[in-house]
Amino acid sequence: MYQEEPATHYDHYRVAKSHEKHGRFEEALESYAKAIQLDEDYAYAWYYKGLLHQKMGQKKEAVRCAERALAIEPGWEKHVQKIIDECSEK
Repeated sequence: MYQEEPATHYDHYRVAKSHEKHGRFEEALESYAKAIQLDEDYAYAWYYKGLLHQKMGQKKEAVRCAERALAIEPGWEKHVQKIIDECSEK
């Protein structure tokens, strides 16, 4: 069965969420990156990419992604700040 290549930032985001759900974290990160490449202001991709980096223990990258999501969507501060705070703890 032929499967179409994801075309939009949202398509790549959905693919990333699927990869993440099935434990394919590296593939998920790649798909989040493709979503961001198509729309660098797509806050959902930045936020969930940050969460995934946090889950993988990649704190510096998690904070970078979280800060970008927060810059795009200041109203998400409560959720995004949690990533930043947890990754900044010693």
